[in-house]
Amino acid sequence: MKRTILLSIVAFGLVTPASAQEGPFGALARKDGAGDPYRISDEDVLWAARMLVGESGGEDDVDNVAVLWCMINSYMLRPVREIYPTFTAFVRAYCTPLQPYLKSQGAIDRHKKRKTPMVEVEPGKWQLVRHVQIQQRPWADLPAGARAVVERVFRGKEPSPCRNATQFCSTAVYFHDKHGRYPTDEEHAAYTREYAESKNWVWVPIEGANARSNVFFEEERFAELPERVVAVRTR
Repeated sequence: MKRTILLSIVAFGLVTPASAQEGPFGALARKDGAGDPYRISDEDVLWAARMLVGESGGEDDVDNVAVLWCMINSYMLRPVREIYPTFTAFVRAYCTPLQPYLKSQGAIDRHKKRKTPMVEVEPGKWQLVRHVQIQQRPWADLPAGARAVVERVFRGKEPSPCRNATQFCSTAVYFHDKHGRYPTDEEHAAYTREYAESKNWVWVPIEGANARSNVFFEEERFAELPERVVAVRTR
C-alpha cells in the first residue's frame, strides 16, 4: 500500500491541468486601477477547485464562494505576486491541503499521535494521505459544487460575498484548541472579535455562511479601498 502511494506521489508532481475545464475564463483586476491584471489559466481553475475541497468541503454554497474570493483578494491586494507569479503557486503555498508537505512539525506530531494516515513524500517530509489524494484529483473527479463555484467566479458571474477580506480561519477550532470544548454562539462571536482586534483585522460576517466553519477578515490597511475592489473582467 505504501509503495503504491509513494509511486503515486512521485507522479503527482507531474500532474498537468489537461483534464481541467477549458476557458475562456476572465482576468483578475482591481477597480481602482492598481497593479496589473492577472489572466486566469486552466491550471488556476483546477487548483482553485482542489483548494475548495481541502479548505471548505467543495460544496456549491456561500462558504465556498467566500473562501475562493478571500484567496483572490489576498492574491491581488497583498504584496505576494512577485513571490508567487501564478494564482496556483499562491494557493499551493497558502493552503495546507495543497502544500507538497506539511511545514509545521507540531502538525506532524499531532497527526502522528492521532494516527492520521500520512506518507513520507520526501526524506523527513510528511503529508496527509487525504491531502495528497486531493492534489492528484483530476477536474472530472472533483465535486460538482467546487467546479461550479470556480467556474462562476472565474467567469465573472459571482462577485465577492466577503467584501475585501484577505484572511479566513476557523475561530471555533481555535477556541476549542484553547479551552478543550467548542464555544457557544455568544462565546464564538466574542472570541472572533477579540481575535480580529489582536490582528488589526475587521470581522466580515457573511449572511448564510457557517461561521463555525470559517470566518473572514478584512485587514485594516485595506479599509480605505473601494468595496469589492477586486473583480473578474471578462473583456
